[in-house]
Amino acid sequence: MIGQDGGQSIDLGDRTLIVFADTLLMPTGADGAPEHRSEVPQYAAGFGERSVFLANCAAVLDGADLRAGLRELSYLSDSAGFPIEILEPTQDEHAAHLRFWPAHGIRTDEGVFVYYLGIETLDPRDPWAFRNVGVGLARLDPESDRRERIRLGGEWCLWAPRSDDFHFGVQVLREDPDLYVFGSSRDGLDVNALVGRVPVADIADPAAYVFYNPAREAWVRDVESAGSLGPCGSDYSVSFNSYLGKYLMVYVDAFSKELAVRFADRPEGPYSVPERVGRLPHAEASTLIYLGFEHPRFARDDGRRVVVSYCEPLFEMSSLLELTFR
Repeated sequence: MIGQDGGQSIDLGDRTLIVFADTLLMPTGADGAPEHRSEVPQYAAGFGERSVFLANCAAVLDGADLRAGLRELSYLSDSAGFPIEILEPTQDEHAAHLRFWPAHGIRTDEGVFVYYLGIETLDPRDPWAFRNVGVGLARLDPESDRRERIRLGGEWCLWAPRSDDFHFGVQVLREDPDLYVFGSSRDGLDVNALVGRVPVADIADPAAYVFYNPAREAWVRDVESAGSLGPCGSDYSVSFNSYLGKYLMVYVDAFSKELAVRFADRPEGPYSVPERVGRLPHAEASTLIYLGFEHPRFARDDGRRVVVSYCEPLFEMSSLLELTFR
């Protein structure tokens, strides 16, 4: 493993599913790398001709210690034991330079559902030359090779971009009988949070979702009418923290490289103004930090101590920190 980003955790009950985005691997055997659909981008070619690029993958983690568990991940793999892409493009999608990044998800009676972004590569020589072309939803079974991308009228994109950069499904909370599905919308450098709600049984039906508009204090049908919950990162986490007795939003300010937290009494807010916890350790060459997530399953002392991961560019491995509330 040379490096990867992403790293959202999905509670499976007795275990945890970790979903990753861009992943770069170097086979160690003499037979060379197996064939995979995703080509190694030119900006990553310096790692060697035998390197293998996966646009996404997933692994199962046992135990209640995230740091220890990450050292012994069990990846969803092919018959040769090599990690697979859980969100694989069709030949037409591959020809259109599409790859898919998993966001967050939830385990239901119908399987594990994972929201994902469709990413179009604009220049394979430039790691930042891409654009988000929509959000989809997939269902998978971590115990087998069964995985399916939900399609509507033959199309994978269930939610089209509504701004310069639109993410949906960055965090999913279950509050029976509903799911709260969080997202973000970026215009220029301003990133704002939003939230949708859907009955658990209707997760695969985009028409069943409603979206919160704080100005009207109402749930609306059209995602275009969803209002802002205030500032956030493009990707972030929300959980109910028992120690605080509040919903906790955690995100990273990409350019200041600071960790920020916000609090609310309800999933839809209102959320408090951001509190900057501190600047995060990072490599000197990292121009930004992103994908800051709290992992509620691994909290300790009833939520007084929480674990946060974050990522850096160009295949640096994800970093972990523990945040303690007073």
